[in-house]
Amino acid sequence: MIKRPSTPRREDLAKIFKDPRTLKAFEQVFELLPDELERQLEGLENVQVVAESATAQAALAMALLYAIDELASIKAMEPVHQCNCQFDDLTPRHESISQDCPVPRYESITQDSLEPAQVQYQELSTLEIV
Repeated sequence: MIKRPSTPRREDLAKIFKDPRTLKAFEQVFELLPDELERQLEGLENVQVVAESATAQAALAMALLYAIDELASIKAMEPVHQCNCQFDDLTPRHESISQDCPVPRYESITQDSLEPAQVQYQELSTLEIV
């Protein structure tokens, strides 16, 4: 960490700067400089954190690329599977299924009359409570 510079005394500055206006401006430089220096140091620390993060991400990316390269070389060395199926000589299969449960029978349901059903209504004169 940089040590904060001490502000020179007014008498020392008056020896260098004879003009009061220049003397006042130079005093203001010493007032602003330490705050600006601290702000710049904070900015540099933030930049350093970002740079370290980028370095870590680059190292991770390189490791992933190395792993992909290794997998590609392993895949290239694998024997190639070739299908030796011949579709010309396919014969039909006969399958039999043994069933333990009986097969349900379907019975035809015949309707006695083809006319629509008639509904009969009864009038209730009293309410029965059960």
